[in-house]
Amino acid sequence: MGVKLISASLCLLSSASSLDLMQEFQLRVVPTDNNNFALELYQCAYKKAGEKKRSAAKRIGRLKGQALVQSRQAIYECLKTNGYDPKTLSQSRQAAYVLDEESGVNLALLFQTLQPLSKPDRIANIAAGVRSMSNEESHYWFAKVSNGKRSQALRAIRVLLGD
Repeated sequence: MGVKLISASLCLLSSASSLDLMQEFQLRVVPTDNNNFALELYQCAYKKAGEKKRSAAKRIGRLKGQALVQSRQAIYECLKTNGYDPKTLSQSRQAAYVLDEESGVNLALLFQTLQPLSKPDRIANIAAGVRSMSNEESHYWFAKVSNGKRSQALRAIRVLLGD
């Protein structure tokens, strides 16, 4: 009886800790001129054992202008997935949207690949390509961009999805 209880407790602890290790992201609205806004995506640091506060979140990317307009469908889907009404996305929003790992990773790829682009066709193709990626594929590219050679990985994504 005692062995079963201990193994059941260990299973509960391991599943609970794997849920706690999910990465959290925040999507923040930044007001700009003429009732417009930009969106910034932040990756929150893991809370370390024994610490009361997390270290500051790291900004992953920023979208504004044409890139933001053309990627709005992906952003709306992300908000819906995380339980937010897309109609709440406006220049006057003060609170950040808290996103789960899967949504955050997809938006991180989207923001980073679209940030320097200006051609509407390329922006649309890349936005559609990132939206269609599987969870594993988006995590692969996110890891390449975050931990590898950033500019080479971003260039590769743009070449693969841009045409």
